[in-house]
Amino acid sequence: MNIAQISSLNDRAAGLLSAMIETAPILQIAEFQEEASDHLLATGRETKSGSGIRNEGDTANRTAAAPDVSPRKLRLFSREVSVDNVRIQDVKRGVTAPQGLKNFYDAQLKVEALGIAEEFQDESFVGTDTTNGGGKYRMLGFSEFVKDANAAGQTSRFGFSASDIAAMNSQLALKLDTEANQNAFVEALMKLKAQVPGANAIMVNSNLSARLTTIGKRLGAAGESTTTFGTKVKTFDGTPLIELPTTAIPQTESDGSNSDCTSLYVVRFAEHTGAAFTSNSGFLFQDFAETSQLPSGVARLEIFANLAVLRRNAVRRMSRIRL
Repeated sequence: MNIAQISSLNDRAAGLLSAMIETAPILQIAEFQEEASDHLLATGRETKSGSGIRNEGDTANRTAAAPDVSPRKLRLFSREVSVDNVRIQDVKRGVTAPQGLKNFYDAQLKVEALGIAEEFQDESFVGTDTTNGGGKYRMLGFSEFVKDANAAGQTSRFGFSASDIAAMNSQLALKLDTEANQNAFVEALMKLKAQVPGANAIMVNSNLSARLTTIGKRLGAAGESTTTFGTKVKTFDGTPLIELPTTAIPQTESDGSNSDCTSLYVVRFAEHTGAAFTSNSGFLFQDFAETSQLPSGVARLEIFANLAVLRRNAVRRMSRIRL
């Protein structure tokens, strides 16, 4: 499901979500998988064993299937906007233009909606799956799931070993400032895409997106497609190129000698068979309602979600890319 399909939306919530999708491109492509606040994710075999060829009367090849089960929790993103009862009373008594007040608070709601979308997008990559300095639990991000490190530097998750996850990272160690290096980069990217069957996103920061677009135009690999939300998105070799801010995918990663590197992520977003965000809410919106705590009405905007990767061939990272 996309975020609209998993969300329960009235007209006002749908308008806010539309603005969020436009602001946070990851919401245009991401899949959401419905799970409880505390849930179990099961991963298992992804390759066959033995041969299925047999003669008449033979027994069939049999493999005992046993899941690797990982307990997970949703992470919480919540924002509120309040309106004092003195303003509400103006509307009730007809001593102010209610449309003017509505327009003002619609604008305030949009500010908070965009804020929660941007936070969710950033955490989708830089979230550490631990508490922050204020003791708030953060979600798991792609860059934490697949670190730019060997097996010793990885953390086993979702039933995948540290070695499994290390194999999901490819260190390019190239600066894309010459045609020869750009050609070598494209070859490496094509090989990486081949490791993710059905890849439906190449996620990059805005700087690498610009360079990839230039390379794509030179090679005839640049294109454009339309998402399920009707938004236009650039493509590279037919795969959507999702352009994200440097707050999500930084330009300050290190290769040990240089601190101006970045990464790209090739992903297959798919419920149960790829990468997805687990959620029991999608985008949750509660319109202004009176509260007993303060003399005001409060509107609340929320997303409860976390990252799930359920196949070894769902995500690949290419790190140490310099421009």
